[in-house]
Amino acid sequence: MKVVDTNVIIHGRGLDEKALTTPEAIAELKSDYSKTRSLALDIETVQPSKESIEKVEQKSREICSNTSEVDESLLALAIDREVVLMTDDKGLQNLAHHLEAKVEGFLDDVASRKISWVMKCPSCGKETEKMCTSCGINPVRKRDQYSSV
Repeated sequence: MKVVDTNVIIHGRGLDEKALTTPEAIAELKSDYSKTRSLALDIETVQPSKESIEKVEQKSREICSNTSEVDESLLALAIDREVVLMTDDKGLQNLAHHLEAKVEGFLDDVASRKISWVMKCPSCGKETEKMCTSCGINPVRKRDQYSSV
């Protein structure tokens, strides 16, 4: 059993086992084709625990991840069920690596590095989450550290 993201549901060729996803991922299905596709696959929709969601959100903030709430709900569910998260989303794979969750790619290889970012003023380089108090410029996300998985 695996947790699958919306892309896997839409293009689920070869998904031959029961899978899990979140209500938020199902809500991302917009076309009739993708909705019908989701019904053809053996997918159970499950809400992750609040504890796991909080854990994922905290790590996401800590590393300045650019993952969405939907992404984070999928990772939280994979952590709850202690199963593989199947996604080609590199940002989500990175966040999973930081939380030591199992992840595999669907059509692409899994990211081989763990990356964290910081928010910095592009003018003076000061780390800041909001507008720089020195320069009055909004911060940008800069790579801070990376390591092999």
